[in-house]
Amino acid sequence: MKKLTKVIAAVSAAAMLAVPANMSAFAYRVDTGKSFSNPLINYDFSAGRGQRWEYESVQGDLPALTRTILEAKGKYTYYATTDTRCNEYGNCDIFALLPLDVATSETINNARPYIDNLSVKSKTGDYYALSLEYSDVSRTDSHRRRPSIQVNPNACDYGLRMLEGPYLQDILNHFYIDTPENINYDYIKSHNGYTGNIYLDDHYIAGMRLSSSDPYTTFDEPVLEENPKTYGKGFRTRITFHISDPTPAQVWNLGVPSYVPGSTNFDVLKDLKITCNGDTSYYVKNYIGVGGISKKTITVPNKAFTYNTPNYTGIVLSPDVRQTLTGAELTTFKSNNFIGYRDNRNTTLNIYVGKNMPINDSRWSTKTGSEKFAGFLNGGGKAKLKNSATIKNLLRNGNVKTVYFFDNATAYTLGAEFYHCSANDLLNILNG
Repeated sequence: MKKLTKVIAAVSAAAMLAVPANMSAFAYRVDTGKSFSNPLINYDFSAGRGQRWEYESVQGDLPALTRTILEAKGKYTYYATTDTRCNEYGNCDIFALLPLDVATSETINNARPYIDNLSVKSKTGDYYALSLEYSDVSRTDSHRRRPSIQVNPNACDYGLRMLEGPYLQDILNHFYIDTPENINYDYIKSHNGYTGNIYLDDHYIAGMRLSSSDPYTTFDEPVLEENPKTYGKGFRTRITFHISDPTPAQVWNLGVPSYVPGSTNFDVLKDLKITCNGDTSYYVKNYIGVGGISKKTITVPNKAFTYNTPNYTGIVLSPDVRQTLTGAELTTFKSNNFIGYRDNRNTTLNIYVGKNMPINDSRWSTKTGSEKFAGFLNGGGKAKLKNSATIKNLLRNGNVKTVYFFDNATAYTLGAEFYHCSANDLLNILNG
């Protein structure tokens, strides 16, 4: 904001040296349809013309958009304000003021829908961003603190300035955030996410909405409110944001040591930018990055979403086997509905039947030994093993001599042995 402040300050003193010839005590009201198709006119010819509006003497020659016209027209694109000779004002110049019945600090958020309806473009078709500004010209805010101060009900405390390029970007470089130190994994995990606020003092850009390039950060619509840092004088823009827990969905890795090392970083509040009215024009859309707020990195320990187990080399799933489980497959596995295996690489192969695996043969649940094994094969077990190229290759390669079968296995426990046979016998059964 220093750039814009310097530009305006350069004409501030000069603006007070001359009083406009047609000075009145208040800005002229724009409240009829005749103003829709023609530019608003700034009658000010003082040294600070075009940019200054914070004095009653200047306001007398500036247009003020009344509630009547704002409510009647809804969304509307105006041309940039001109002087009386139809010379168009532009970047850093005032577009119009807002009367007290439209905008005061106490009720400033009520004005946001009106402001969001406004767009301004030049005669060449290029759009400006409209920036809402404050000055206690009417002394309404001063009166609230000290009732002895008289209010000028005809003055305006809020104005809209046309901006583009570096002057626009300079304003947007002054966003700030509350309690950024809480944006960390421990806080997000214990609170199921993070909700905070981003602020911009003394400015609001018409139609402004925030966005982030990461998938974890979302933003509410802006709220305009009194600025508590200035004791009720002026306003600030508050945008509430939400960060969801970036911890990925759980994944199980089978056949690996249980230790899970390391961590994974996830960026939030990344590449913040705004959209706003007028952002289709080059000198607006290329100067709407959000400054003052850096991305935050959430470091999530891998063990928070990764579970490694050496119990099973894999589970038998069409079309072959799985050694990494996520989503629905992991849910099914954890419900103990599976056929797992472990290749011991020392002449044995273990086959594990989950305790909730549906085997459609009564011998499976009523018999033992070879009869139970026959029930397993006939009830669906043979079909599943037969379709697994990995299982059949283990049986063929010559290393595996004996196959052991276990029932009542769970995702965490291996169950109990109920049968064993040679690798050749099982291979012949599966090929039969």
